[in-house]
Amino acid sequence: MNRKLKIEQIILKSFDPYFFSVLDVSEQHRGHQNFKENVESHFEIIIVSEQFKNMKRIDRHRIVNHNLKEEFSSDLHSAIIKTYTIEEFKNI
Repeated sequence: MNRKLKIEQIILKSFDPYFFSVLDVSEQHRGHQNFKENVESHFEIIIVSEQFKNMKRIDRHRIVNHNLKEEFSSDLHSAIIKTYTIEEFKNI
């Protein structure tokens, strides 16, 4: 199974999202140090979930990173994470 699909499954299982998006942006890092051909290593992730209600942004990111711990231990290099409650998302 590819990493993007794994991340999507983790998000669905862990956050009961109202909306989410997982975008593989690995190719944008071609030429950077430690770039690996055909490795899904960089992602932009948006998660909209009521589980984030009353949580500080840093705590939201910590919980997402915790849920992606296994992926980070196997070639996931970075993830840009954006988290919102439904109300916050509707006001963007």
